[in-house]
Amino acid sequence: MRAKARREPQRVGSILEKTLKKMSLDGKLKQHEAINVWNSVVGEHVSQHAQPEFIRNKILFVRATSPPWMQQLSYMSKGIIEALNERLGMSIVEEIRFKLGEVDPQGKPIPTPSRSSHPTPPSDKRTTKKIEKTLSPIRDRETREILGRLILKGLQRHKGKGR
Repeated sequence: MRAKARREPQRVGSILEKTLKKMSLDGKLKQHEAINVWNSVVGEHVSQHAQPEFIRNKILFVRATSPPWMQQLSYMSKGIIEALNERLGMSIVEEIRFKLGEVDPQGKPIPTPSRSSHPTPPSDKRTTKKIEKTLSPIRDRETREILGRLILKGLQRHKGKGR
């Protein structure tokens, strides 16, 4: 029998990064990161009056507390886009669209019923356990959940293509 070749240990982050790229999910993760860095990019004062909700087709949808804030932010949008993309190291946002809505005092959007929940796609128990084991080194619960949903969606997409 041949002896198995020993592999050098790898960082979990680099393995996860390779897996996400292989599954074409790294862009989705950067989209979530764009939403997470919004407050630090725009600053505390602006973040109390405007919060991102989601990104679709490189368009960032942001809720603002009043028409004057929507107007002011539209003037600032080019600079905000540049700052976000620079912070993320790639072009994730090309346009920002604003809509009127409530933002809580901590600078978070108040969820609307249609976007308040992110159901995890159904999967078999074996796949779920494997994903949970893979993501277990990640300490942040919310990040683990988001990555888990992204991986499941990617797997479903691959199954749907007949792969």
